[in-house]
Amino acid sequence: MRRNKEETKPTEDEVKKEEGQAQRREGLTRHAENSTRRFGGEERRLTQDPMLQVAKRQENEVRRKDEEARLKGETARAMEEELHSLEDLTNKVQRRSSYPVASGGFGDIWKGVLVKHGRDVQVAVKTIRAFESDNEEVTRKKANRVRRELKVWERLKHNGILPLWGVANDFGPYIAMVCPWADNGALTGFLDRRQNVLSSQDKFALLNDIALGLQYLHSKTVVHGDLTGSNVLIYGNGRACLADFGLSTIILEFVGTSYFTSSIRGNVRWVDAELCEAPEDSEVSLSTECDIYSFGSITLQILTCKVPYYYVKNDMAVLAQVITGKKPEPPKELQIASGHWSFIQRCWLPRASRPSVRDIVAFVGWERQALSS
Repeated sequence: MRRNKEETKPTEDEVKKEEGQAQRREGLTRHAENSTRRFGGEERRLTQDPMLQVAKRQENEVRRKDEEARLKGETARAMEEELHSLEDLTNKVQRRSSYPVASGGFGDIWKGVLVKHGRDVQVAVKTIRAFESDNEEVTRKKANRVRRELKVWERLKHNGILPLWGVANDFGPYIAMVCPWADNGALTGFLDRRQNVLSSQDKFALLNDIALGLQYLHSKTVVHGDLTGSNVLIYGNGRACLADFGLSTIILEFVGTSYFTSSIRGNVRWVDAELCEAPEDSEVSLSTECDIYSFGSITLQILTCKVPYYYVKNDMAVLAQVITGKKPEPPKELQIASGHWSFIQRCWLPRASRPSVRDIVAFVGWERQALSS
């Protein structure tokens, strides 16, 4: 029996192995206990101590604000670099008169001369009208807003878009826009003067310039917002270009919805009927579909050489017709092709049913081709 006991007695190596395993188990247990005390205990301490909770929240808030300030600073620096890239033409434009040559709902146009490439070039200087209520802080914020919008304009390069040559600070409290002078003026006056000499080819050439300019704007995610007979300009060579796009959104921010809708209603002969129906205290929603509606009105004007609702002299009376759903009619003495009239009416359908700008370009291109064949 003694021999059997000796046979079951662990060997020295087995004893050492067992002792090593026990030490490792003890080490792991001690490490787990320390971790629990270190992390779990800290967590319990934070949970139970209100002062530590407040301190932790304050620390996180400081970090968040530091990150916001860093990002804001980077954005401001990038914006400042962007704004300074607009060519400064201050004191370089000579005024041709003591008064503006034209005025709109929220700005004035001055005629001037700029020395460009060694020769005198006639320019138009567009200004945004200031209000007595604008204090220094408001003026500064508005000026920065205008600069940002003008930076978008400055990047647009297309034959159907009036180019922005630079800016000037000596035409009022807000930055002024310097553009080439369009010798033939705005579309409405041009059609009045040339209605007896414009051919169908001439008219569709104008529509082609406007359609391509509008397509370019929309490809750059820019909504014109105020496409009328006053904001299509005609160069001396008879080519058309779009002007004053994007300014509607600035004016909306500057003077509020009530003033904006009142000025929209001044252009009621061209504007999307849905905008006129909006209450003055509601949000005005400008979209590419608004431009399509206005293009239909522009098409009617060019084909007939008469403004939409030409038979209604008072704008408020026009507004009444628009709100009741009455669309403009073509002159009875002028025959518009049924296909042309059908296209115009499609532009005036509810927003979701209107043609796209691509459809417009295709329609005008097809008609030009048919006229030349």
